[in-house]
Amino acid sequence: MNLQQLKVFVQTVQLGKLSVVAEQLNIKQPTVTFHLKSLQEKIGVPLFDDTQSKQWLLTDAGKDFYYYALKIVHLLEESEQVIDQYRNNKKGKLQLGASQITASYLLPPVLAQFQKENEEVYISLDVNKTPLIIDKVKSYELDLGIIAFGDLYDRDLSVERLIEDELVLVMHPEHPLGNQEIMAPEDLTNYPFLLLERQSVSHLLADKWMYANKIELNVKMEIGSIETIKAAVEIDSGLAILPKITVEKEQDEGRLKIIVAFLKNSTYVPASLLIDTYYWFEHFLKIINKFLKHRIHVLFITIN
Repeated sequence: MNLQQLKVFVQTVQLGKLSVVAEQLNIKQPTVTFHLKSLQEKIGVPLFDDTQSKQWLLTDAGKDFYYYALKIVHLLEESEQVIDQYRNNKKGKLQLGASQITASYLLPPVLAQFQKENEEVYISLDVNKTPLIIDKVKSYELDLGIIAFGDLYDRDLSVERLIEDELVLVMHPEHPLGNQEIMAPEDLTNYPFLLLERQSVSHLLADKWMYANKIELNVKMEIGSIETIKAAVEIDSGLAILPKITVEKEQDEGRLKIIVAFLKNSTYVPASLLIDTYYWFEHFLKIINKFLKHRIHVLFITIN
């Protein structure tokens, strides 16, 4: 077994066509076939179900072997990249992924400080939905992912919590509920609500809170943008349930009012995901911790 055989195997699984694999690796198609045959002979068990069908579907053994082959190939490519960076007197590239909340409300000062300390590092930031960021970290398309999520358990990832945030009730500063000394969950049903889209973590936690309190909020709109929801609440279009980190600025400026303790047990956890790319991790994490030390607590996440 050699590295070229592993590269051919991984590319075949990902691309599905030997002609495309040959073009990608700049080798001839018969060479691709030779490497696949040699690899299977060396291992001693079939990696593909039926090579005659040209479908290249993995057997159970092939699926398990692919998991390790992908790691090996990635580590090789990463090591080559690191050496190339030193050879060319460059500091490298950090491919970072983040969900909307962490990208907008957590990362800006962190990225600014990181770039200030590492001027020659090129940062690529992919802002996307949390499930997609997780998938991209697992497939080595991203070096590091920082997401807003609840509890996350995945055998392919090592997850560390950075901070714990909480959901808060958000309203116009002059909303009648703002001056109500005692408030029951049932009181909220009399007012319209604006929530994030149904797939969002805050919406899921809001649903969980409603179920626990046996109430149904009057949800008038589901909006995919936190900024749009805040702008609507500022003109008194309704109440909202949002992570506290997203509305602190508006509260300090007197544009919005939040009630912190009302949504009990609704913890919102921005977390960092790290695949086995450690080149920039320690430095990046050190800077993150510097900016988060005033929050509840700082934890860590790495990949297995």
